[in-house]
Amino acid sequence: MWSLEGPGAETGLDGVIVPDAHVEFVFHLGDTWRMRRCRNPEWVVQPPAFVYAQQRGGIRLQPLGHSSLVAFRVTPVVAGRLLDRLVADLWDAPISLESLIGDEATRLTEQLWRARGGERFGILERWIARRLCDWGARDWMAHELFNAVLWRSRTESMEQVSRRLGPSARSLRRIFESCAGTGPKDVQLSGRLLAACSFLRDEPDLEITEIAGRVGFYDHAAFTHAFGTRVGLTPSEFRREKHVLFERS
Repeated sequence: MWSLEGPGAETGLDGVIVPDAHVEFVFHLGDTWRMRRCRNPEWVVQPPAFVYAQQRGGIRLQPLGHSSLVAFRVTPVVAGRLLDRLVADLWDAPISLESLIGDEATRLTEQLWRARGGERFGILERWIARRLCDWGARDWMAHELFNAVLWRSRTESMEQVSRRLGPSARSLRRIFESCAGTGPKDVQLSGRLLAACSFLRDEPDLEITEIAGRVGFYDHAAFTHAFGTRVGLTPSEFRREKHVLFERS
């Protein structure tokens, strides 16, 4: 969970936010922000309370006034249980929370608006606990498998991954599609590109071809194509950005 409060010019999240296959729940309690994808000049105003499942396309944000927001991020397995629906049809677009859970979203937003800053996390924690009251062993297994594929499989084939984790490749695909709304190969690719982001930012002298090999690509061209398609920038452009935000393992 995280929050921001203050004049928009001081609280903006400058730079590119990299897709990472997680789901963000955001509540604007002050003025809303607007966003746009990398390479797309059109800005889109965010809903007051919304869900954003980011798998493809880096985004940029811009506050429109006084910022007061609270947010939390979870895996799509958790998000699917919170929303009582698959995340598959929610990827890569801000979706109003009210359109997903109805008046409950309005009541929750009003509670957050009335609360003081330090109380807001507690309100969200209690809401999450209620929505996950029937969370079970199957959910936990899917959540753990998601994290294992995302963070600990970047140089393995899917057959190697399935042998290490237990379920067959077919079962792994079925679990991911039914619980996370995406396939294990897509999740693995997100993890490989996030690892590449770390190399690009932390080791500026490391050749891009070397980075490609370290994250499981056979050549520079395949890596550059995958990175550009998912992030919206080439690896070299990403390296030149002044500010970037991305998830680390």
